[in-house]
Amino acid sequence: MSSVAETNAGFHLLTPLADVASDKTGRLKHAGGKAHAMARLIREGFFVPSAWVLDGRVFSRALAATLPRDHDLGTLIKLAGSRAGAERAARVRERLLEAPLPESLVREVTDLWRQRGSGMPWGLAVRSSATCEDTEDTSLAGVARTVLGVRGPDAILAAIREVWASAVMPRTLAYLAHAGLRDMAMAVVLQEMVCAESAGVMFTAPPAGLEGPSWRADERLIHATLGLASPVVDGATAVDSVRFARHGGAVVAEVIVPKPKALVVGDAGLEEVSVPEPRASRPALSSTEIAELSRVADALDGWHASGLDVEFAIDRRAADGPPRVWILQARPLIGRGYPEGGDASTVWSRANVGEALPGAATPLTWSVARGFSDRGFREAFAALGCKVERGETLVSNVHGRFYLNLTAFMRVAAQVPGLTPRRILGVSGGASEAVIAALEAQVATVHKRGFVLRLPLTVPRLVALQARLEAEVERYEAAAGLSLRKMRELDLGLLPDDSLATSLRDARALLDRTGSLMLRAASASLASHVLLSAALARLPGQRRSANAHGERAGERGAEQLALTLTGGADAVDSAAPGIALLRVAEVARHDTAARERLERSEIRRIEDFPEGATKRAFEAFLNQHGDRAIREAELATPRWREDPASAIAMLTSALRLPSADPDRALARARSAADRELASLEARSSAVELLVVRALIARAQRFARLRERMRTWVTRVLGLLRMLAIDIDRRMRRIDPTLPHNAVFFCTDEELTAALASGRAELGTVVRLRLSEYQRDASRPDPPPTFIGRPPPVVLPPLAGTTLVGLSACAGVAEGRARVLLPGDLSLDTLEPGEVLVSRTTDIGLTPLFLVAAAVVTELGGPLSHAAVVAREYGVPTVVNVPGATSAIRTGDRVRVDGDRGVVECLARSEEVR
Repeated sequence: MSSVAETNAGFHLLTPLADVASDKTGRLKHAGGKAHAMARLIREGFFVPSAWVLDGRVFSRALAATLPRDHDLGTLIKLAGSRAGAERAARVRERLLEAPLPESLVREVTDLWRQRGSGMPWGLAVRSSATCEDTEDTSLAGVARTVLGVRGPDAILAAIREVWASAVMPRTLAYLAHAGLRDMAMAVVLQEMVCAESAGVMFTAPPAGLEGPSWRADERLIHATLGLASPVVDGATAVDSVRFARHGGAVVAEVIVPKPKALVVGDAGLEEVSVPEPRASRPALSSTEIAELSRVADALDGWHASGLDVEFAIDRRAADGPPRVWILQARPLIGRGYPEGGDASTVWSRANVGEALPGAATPLTWSVARGFSDRGFREAFAALGCKVERGETLVSNVHGRFYLNLTAFMRVAAQVPGLTPRRILGVSGGASEAVIAALEAQVATVHKRGFVLRLPLTVPRLVALQARLEAEVERYEAAAGLSLRKMRELDLGLLPDDSLATSLRDARALLDRTGSLMLRAASASLASHVLLSAALARLPGQRRSANAHGERAGERGAEQLALTLTGGADAVDSAAPGIALLRVAEVARHDTAARERLERSEIRRIEDFPEGATKRAFEAFLNQHGDRAIREAELATPRWREDPASAIAMLTSALRLPSADPDRALARARSAADRELASLEARSSAVELLVVRALIARAQRFARLRERMRTWVTRVLGLLRMLAIDIDRRMRRIDPTLPHNAVFFCTDEELTAALASGRAELGTVVRLRLSEYQRDASRPDPPPTFIGRPPPVVLPPLAGTTLVGLSACAGVAEGRARVLLPGDLSLDTLEPGEVLVSRTTDIGLTPLFLVAAAVVTELGGPLSHAAVVAREYGVPTVVNVPGATSAIRTGDRVRVDGDRGVVECLARSEEVR
């Protein structure tokens, strides 16, 4: 290989990367980690696009000019995470974006573009290259800024400012604080953009802490797409995945997805273009290009003990030669720092909590939900008689996502005899044997003596608490219903700011009370399920099964039987929206005008319905369930009452059913439970059967209470959203420069303080957090479970036609797959009898379960809210299936075995056609 980076010694602040590579200028130490790695690639003969480096000392001088007197970067890092720190960082960021640049830099950038711009049709990539970036110990991957497709001097200078400003983002400062750094300089790389027909990222070794389908140490991985690599890096779209052997490059597994869009640099900058068939469905990389990348990986072996994350681009324009593989950057696979409250051995998971809030959360949602979750978990554990250490972090923010600290959670739960990591994860969201083994080792030293000694006090109290739980829920509902009606009847426009602040505090207090009661019900529901499973495992038939197939198989069989027996419980609140929507569909079936408009997808709002029975039925549906939504735990999400488009789309799908009879769906679940109960009667004694029936009734009762309280949580969140929208209106009246929905980028404490003071001086903080949220939202989801640091990649499934997850509802069904990716709102495309495949069992999607033949999800557990709904409907469901949305494509024919927790691909979409 040979380098094509060129030397141009005429620049002072901008140094050609080739000169940095040869260290002719002596500026390597000021070029930053990314430039340092690129320089090494050039020295070793890899194809690296031409690039120039802006000395990191220029940033340091610009930053010093924007900081308050007696402040430096170390001061901002020290204040990271505090409100004062966020405010100061926001002001510094805005000054960096607006401050004049050195005249010499303006002149050099102008000269560079004049001399070279005509030869760079796709412009420049302006990349961060901090002194602590892509080093042996630290990385700013996904934190520092990169701007692509930059053309012209003004745009280049603006991009340099954006890169500099990313150095003072809250997440960057928090990362530096956690790494123990108190200073850094932000050099900038201006790299010529490759006219990429395909691009992607290659991982030369398994990232540490990865949880998912097995990946051997002698494998490598490529994620690739058409056009630029940015959608691969950001996780903005589904991509091809290729796992290949470390030695010889033989492909081990391959997932090829349709790629209907490609990101390219057009006349106006970055733009998405349509990719016609059949190119869209073909692999992004040829076998020759995979072989070349394998050779590149071989040549990079030994660069870093943990392996490398290599970004590449393929240029196929040469008519007389093979495609050229360009290396854009390479960095160690060292992760991005430990989440708050964790270390190298901490196990983090969103396998179950990800159902409640998939994707990135806005700062307002996070500030409300963190306190709600932490307080609720502590109270639920205290009710069980468990001790939670003060200062223990139970939930944390990982790239904007909610993650549960399983290590801390299991250490508390392990105080209760019988609550092992394996048992809890079996019902709340699965994990690999390696993770379960790690957790079991971590809780092995947890003493149960304190819990046992407290039993004489805690057992009577717990029994009393559970005995009066239903009465407490009823008293709560009466009081909460009255509070909600009073607050909803308020004319918020007439309230003074301090009264609105009081209403906000009252709503928060109501949410805390609601959440505490819901988590107590959830704790009782989990305990009831564990008791029922244990009782079933001791029955003669189950003991024989355990002896024949092993103890763990016997436990799984008992847990699956417990799930089936408690299905069809009736009056489960979370199932009510789907049943109600099915009743609206039955009305629409006999309303010709409404039916035809729905079938033509002409209805998006309530006003679009023709006058008649269907409109009245749908209005009644919204009156009852209007606080629900997809991603309803996110306060920034409009409720169905505000924007019913997704509910109308699901109604359209339900209308395609031959008969929208909700009683038939409920009867399926009851029938399955009755069959299993009859089987138990045939092999159990009268006493055993009496105990089992009592435990089934107990589990059903607490499941109903949990789902009732889940509905009330949704209603209170709807109230908080209503108040937030009015606060947003007031904030933007004071500061018209604030973006729409600015309120969701403040914390609830900040809003209360702003209302109490009558000022809304939050503009700089809002703009900073909005920028950070957009970065988080565009990133790929970290793996559902990981150890230590979040790895930079989620593995595709191994080659084969069988995927394994956790059974959430028994039964077997076959059908054509319909894959719904995050953000896909084309909910009216689901046809009756299709298998719904999605990333998460979002409770807002459950009305579609009544249309689907079966449900498959990547996240969730057998006791998740949506899994409870699936059992209520009797729909075969398998959850926690790693890689389901990438391994299965819309149109594939699949079999879902809810009894075994297995999903089989019977035929690919092209074969089905």
